[in-house]
Amino acid sequence: MKTIHLFQFKNSISRKIPFFNEEHRLDSLNDLMTYDLINTEKVTEFIIDIHDDFVFEDTSRGDLLEMCKNAKETIEHYFVTALDDYDVL
Repeated sequence: MKTIHLFQFKNSISRKIPFFNEEHRLDSLNDLMTYDLINTEKVTEFIIDIHDDFVFEDTSRGDLLEMCKNAKETIEHYFVTALDDYDVL
């Protein structure tokens, strides 16, 4: 068995976190409350134990979603997407 991290952003699941600027990550609930929710995006990280022979590219989206539902840990990451009318994605 090995542990992998999968990331869900909107309708996609990937092995890497989406291309948000790390300096725009919100680290606390207070940070999140500072911004209008319209100006934030959520990326969910799933920590999953899988068999050693798992191949991400050979796994259907439905199977990936099922794996995410059964993850041993889930972490939500929030990013600011707009500041003062300037897009920061």
